[in-house]
Amino acid sequence: MSARQQWTDQLMPIRLRTAGAEDHERVTYFLDAMDREGLYQRHFAHGEGPNLALLARLAAADGIDRVAVIALNHAGEVLAHAEYVATDDGAEYALMVLPELRGIGLGRRLLVALQEHATAAGQRRLHGMIQAGNTPAIQLALKLGFRVVPGADRTTVIVSRDLEPARPVATVEDRRGAEPDPLPLALHDPDRTPLYRRPGS
Repeated sequence: MSARQQWTDQLMPIRLRTAGAEDHERVTYFLDAMDREGLYQRHFAHGEGPNLALLARLAAADGIDRVAVIALNHAGEVLAHAEYVATDDGAEYALMVLPELRGIGLGRRLLVALQEHATAAGQRRLHGMIQAGNTPAIQLALKLGFRVVPGADRTTVIVSRDLEPARPVATVEDRRGAEPDPLPLALHDPDRTPLYRRPGS
């Protein structure tokens, strides 16, 4: 039995749920357990600043324009983290998985969960910036229907996918053929912290 199989046997079942300010401590432990390469692929930078920004976004999660999803083991420890932050250009996502648990489908589960949350929240597009050498993350996005285009330089690619609008609950007026009410517009906070520290900044 492989070391990875032993890990997965011990950690199952894994459950996903949204996260917020109450998860600050467990996400902090998760960030401490992440490998240096994984943190760089996630943040495009080294140092504590990006982790502190992630924790600040966690505290500000509102379930609509700022959403975080975590994967937990039976002991309540965080194994993987994903989030999106919405702006007028759509919802930008990013995710990361503990190194010993990569390749077992956690990233896929997280990205599917983000898509479902974004659709339900009325977001129109989900996109992310990935390092060009991060082949597993790019392949995952492709398998889930994202388009891939070159980034601002050769080191990054942009993946994006349009989201189907969430269907509003039908009312009596809708069934009679009246025009349904438009989906409510999300109010966007212009003072957003980007999910990544852009290369060169």
